[in-house]
Amino acid sequence: MKTLLLCLTLWCTSLGLAETVGPCLGSVGSNDAYFLFRPGESELDLRLSVLSEAGKIVTSVDAKSVAANDFVARFHVTQLESGTRYRYQITERSPSGEPKLIAAGDDLKFTTVDASRKSKVTAVMISCVSKDDTAPVWEEIGRLSPDLLCLSGDTPYIDTAKLEDVRRKHRALLNEAPLASLARRTSVVGIWDDHDFGLNNGNGRNLQDGKAATRKAFVEYRSHRSYGNGREGVYHKTDHGAIEIFHLDPRWFSQSEPSPISPGEPSCFGKDQWAWILKSLKESKAPFKVLSMGAIWQDKKNSETDDMFTYWYERDALLDFIRRERIEGVILHGGDIHVSRHLLHPGRVGYDLHDFIMSPGHKRIIPSLNVYHPSLEWSLVEGQQFLTLEVDPTLEDPTLTVRFRQPGGKVNKTVVIRHSELVPPATPDLLRAYWPFDSDFANASPLGGRLDASAHNGAGIARDGGIRGGALQLNREQQQFVNIPRSFLDDNSAGHSISCWIKPGSLPAHGSKERHFILESTAEGKPDAKAAYHLSLELSQADDPQKVAIRLHSQTLKPASKPEAAPTPAVHGPFQTAHPRAQLENQWSHLTVTFDSEQLQLFLNGKPAGSHKLNPPGPAAEFGGLIIGGHRAGTGRNFDGLIDEVAIWQTVLSAADALELYNGGKAHPPTRLRKNR
Repeated sequence: MKTLLLCLTLWCTSLGLAETVGPCLGSVGSNDAYFLFRPGESELDLRLSVLSEAGKIVTSVDAKSVAANDFVARFHVTQLESGTRYRYQITERSPSGEPKLIAAGDDLKFTTVDASRKSKVTAVMISCVSKDDTAPVWEEIGRLSPDLLCLSGDTPYIDTAKLEDVRRKHRALLNEAPLASLARRTSVVGIWDDHDFGLNNGNGRNLQDGKAATRKAFVEYRSHRSYGNGREGVYHKTDHGAIEIFHLDPRWFSQSEPSPISPGEPSCFGKDQWAWILKSLKESKAPFKVLSMGAIWQDKKNSETDDMFTYWYERDALLDFIRRERIEGVILHGGDIHVSRHLLHPGRVGYDLHDFIMSPGHKRIIPSLNVYHPSLEWSLVEGQQFLTLEVDPTLEDPTLTVRFRQPGGKVNKTVVIRHSELVPPATPDLLRAYWPFDSDFANASPLGGRLDASAHNGAGIARDGGIRGGALQLNREQQQFVNIPRSFLDDNSAGHSISCWIKPGSLPAHGSKERHFILESTAEGKPDAKAAYHLSLELSQADDPQKVAIRLHSQTLKPASKPEAAPTPAVHGPFQTAHPRAQLENQWSHLTVTFDSEQLQLFLNGKPAGSHKLNPPGPAAEFGGLIIGGHRAGTGRNFDGLIDEVAIWQTVLSAADALELYNGGKAHPPTRLRKNR
């Protein structure tokens, strides 16, 4: 066989075909497969034949390597058997003589997808690769013999829309020896990100004149089942039985048309891709579904705008759709930022949403992009990384095992996800956080220990002093408070509510500048004066000396002020209503605050006490955690007295709900929510 391969190489050289590419295996289905092959700079009539393991030709398909497609021939073989191993070869067809064998060998082999979805599958995700220092990664991937390799953006770096240069860089990537060897026997598919789209931070607006050329070369050098809508974009999906990967295109349509979700703002995915995503997700039969793209789903927190935070309205509408349609088994994947991360968004789609970022495959890292996020579980700022997704559908409860890997067999992080963990409960619980303060600072909502509070400066529990059982006891002079280290709402939540009981031991003195904060959200899960609050509730002096003010503040997102810009926070408030001091001081009072992106409403002891319009309307700005008994910095504006039964809901409570919570004392689900469960 080595002699045959040598002869084939000499044959190519003798014809002056110095830059062959492939053969490369592309998309594979249960009864078909796609391939590409560039025999050099010659227009040849080619035939790809699929052989049984015994060497018998099963089927053949013809294609031509034409100059208009950079001499790349693409083959689509059909009528194959599900879950079957095959070999393949390529010959040159000649009307005047015997076919010439030009690509063959024991490594030209593949296996069709198991249509029953009962076979184990291993997929590899990688982004940000370079010719100089990704070779060890390709070699490591080759040793693992995965079923699928996903080139997930910046694969390769191109940064030009000059067609001949784009093609040359695609050829160079696929001709890297260890990757070329892998692609002969492993299904290789992918998507682009900004650099292989053609421009750093590129989008459909700033690369309007060049993206047709970069798309043409992408189509030539990726052997996929489909490319976008057939004319625009390159989105597609890979159904590999037990796992289906949706390769999303956040570049082609971005900034070039109105959003199908929010027509006054620019789209990321575009109307055609948006409809395709929703339809494909609903139709998917795979137990595990990966929404994959080169960009990340959260805010990069730098000067660039090529992340899904910029298009939060489409991101959140997509995740809301998954929750509303009760679509099982969804996880997120992104790349781009030269840092690897694992985030877990609690309850986001009816179940906890895993979000994996894999980057880079080369050695160049960007530590500044390893930023805080309330859902961050783990991160690693090192190069030469890749991700494996290993699905075992043979178990009673199928598993998806995700591993962050490096060359040398190194596994940096393993996450095992059971399919049952990615199934929305029959009775979803909208109570996202709940601190009863009966005996400790523990969170009693389904989010559990991640939201346990920590006491500061001697804050304690009055075990028999609460509205029911114990209560949080705070001394203003000692600047006591408790801190919740993580967020509990959806990113950029569009609707939520807070309820709590308070019994102030003292109130802000009339004519003073005293401010007694009941609670305020923090920027990063710890006391910090950074003005990044969204939830804010305080007591302050009112104009009438016999009254005290209950004040609300909030920050929301407002649309970008110009094309290719990021959304910015809008500050609202203070909104205040005045109430008799005698009604509040040393008396238990129940407060409910609701937020629906258009207004804040306050209920005092179950009755409406204030309604405040938000201008401009918008969802919550991102936040990290919560201070109870003080403002976001922790000390300086602390509450004095007792706070009890603090609850936060991922829904907008009604006036009837607020009244029922007041009458019930504890933060049990109101009747309306119990009926909807």
